[in-house]
Amino acid sequence: MAQTIWIHKLTDAKKAEADGMDYICEHLFQALTQTGKLTKVKGWNPFQNASAKDGTTYHALFCDSCGENYNNGHVRMAKEPVLA
Repeated sequence: MAQTIWIHKLTDAKKAEADGMDYICEHLFQALTQTGKLTKVKGWNPFQNASAKDGTTYHALFCDSCGENYNNGHVRMAKEPVLA
């Protein structure tokens, strides 16, 4: 069974730190909330067309773990507020 990858929307200010990606995976989000900045410690895997089950695509940045486990249609939006 494929792993669901939860993604979080970034503010315009944080998009510049994420190589222009609009979303980040849960693991990068946790690191961002702890340090206040994005770091490449856990990997840096931009996906131009990460897709959800309904066919919606996202420009998302994944850590190594999420990048290795990504399958089309297994991305979901998280409900947490957007970080400034």
